[in-house]
Amino acid sequence: MNQITPPPKIEIIPSSAPFSEAQRSWLNGFFAGLLSDATPLSAEQGAAVMEGAAGDGDDGEAPWHDQTMPMADRMKLAEGRPLRRRMMAAMAQQDCGQCGYDCHNYSEAIANKSEARLNLCVPGGKETARMLKSLYEDIDKVPAVASSAPATAPAAPVVMAEPGRSRDNPIAATFLSRRLLNKKGSEKETWHIEFDLSGCGLDYLVGDSFGIFARNDVGLVDQIIALLGASHTTKVNGKTLREALIDDVSLSPAPDSLFELISFITGGATREKARALAQGEDPDGDAATLDVMAVLQKFSGVRPHPEAFVEALEPLQPRLYSISSSHNATPGKLSLNARKIVADGRLRALRDQQAQAAGPGLDLPRRAHQSRR
Repeated sequence: MNQITPPPKIEIIPSSAPFSEAQRSWLNGFFAGLLSDATPLSAEQGAAVMEGAAGDGDDGEAPWHDQTMPMADRMKLAEGRPLRRRMMAAMAQQDCGQCGYDCHNYSEAIANKSEARLNLCVPGGKETARMLKSLYEDIDKVPAVASSAPATAPAAPVVMAEPGRSRDNPIAATFLSRRLLNKKGSEKETWHIEFDLSGCGLDYLVGDSFGIFARNDVGLVDQIIALLGASHTTKVNGKTLREALIDDVSLSPAPDSLFELISFITGGATREKARALAQGEDPDGDAATLDVMAVLQKFSGVRPHPEAFVEALEPLQPRLYSISSSHNATPGKLSLNARKIVADGRLRALRDQQAQAAGPGLDLPRRAHQSRR
């Protein structure tokens, strides 16, 4: 083994000086550089040293990383920054992991085109998706960063994560029980929920999260199919229309792409109204209340093709929950505490029906995955 002899330590500040060891070390280094015969860097060399790790001059700071800060304020702080950093400022800044990344890594993945989906930020919702879409229009205008580093080997092919370890490869879990934690008359409704993982072989560590893909209510799905004037057995991407609407797409809120689809197949005032909604405007003052079913009712008589309709909807997103159990104490089982939040009457009916259908030992009508950060 080759041993490298370190350079001699320069001692300019005596040990008797009234400084701590750390202060003496810093001062010794400062004066060693000041008194040395080193040649100062040129302006070009200095600029190269100041370049960020990505080679775009960014200092890596994120003053906008505050989930309480409004979008407009975050984007103002990111003005003049590279595109990838402005994309990060557009995120909800919660680092919640529901997108499969944290805010920084999600924006980096979009910027380097390894992630094409711009709608994965659940807490950011439409506001983040719209801003990312706007920023993404400039992605091909960003100049390539020159690098003196040698060319690297081609990237290895992407390998699908183990079942249950990723939102892209979820598994089925078995619902065991639920128990209300609040006393009668409480304004809150928090449930202790238990799952059996022995059949899927999933384990977890402290700090992991448990993601659940909820299924859409069958009654709601059938009403949407009726408004489309379609058959529930119509094939869409290898599934029936009913299966696709239950398991694959979100039915609330209505995405901008649905309004865009309606604008493409209509004309006149209807087209203009759909275009306005797609651009984030609120011509009738009801944009905040429009879920997918409400849109079909609002634009009654408009019947998109089932395949185009499904493609216009957002993918169903998992909900992440903190795990309250210990795998070492209860191997093969997992528990979490979840608070029920009622947004409107339609959602209340949907969740009440799901709760009544779920009994001990029943295969959970949802898909689950574990998020490890």
